[in-house]
Amino acid sequence: MGGMMLMIVGLAGIVFDWGTFGRVLAIIFGAIGMVSMLVSMGVYFWAGMLSTSATVIECPECGKQTKMLGKTDRCMFCKTILTLDPNLESNAAPTSNS
Repeated sequence: MGGMMLMIVGLAGIVFDWGTFGRVLAIIFGAIGMVSMLVSMGVYFWAGMLSTSATVIECPECGKQTKMLGKTDRCMFCKTILTLDPNLESNAAPTSNS
């Protein structure tokens, strides 16, 4: 969203007819906005790819299926700390939802 806003701000230089300065402003802000949008798209693509390879497990607290990234994660429904590593099981005690 920030990249789109930068591109819109850059277009103000052309819309309000600020001459040569407005065109330079539009090019600079347009380029910065486009690069930031491409970086944002890359981050969302990477997160999506991580999600497809995540381990699906059943939460022991609520019984719903949830995805787990890394050694420990939280259930996306009840926020219980989950782990598949037997060495970390003592640290991953269930938390109360007050």
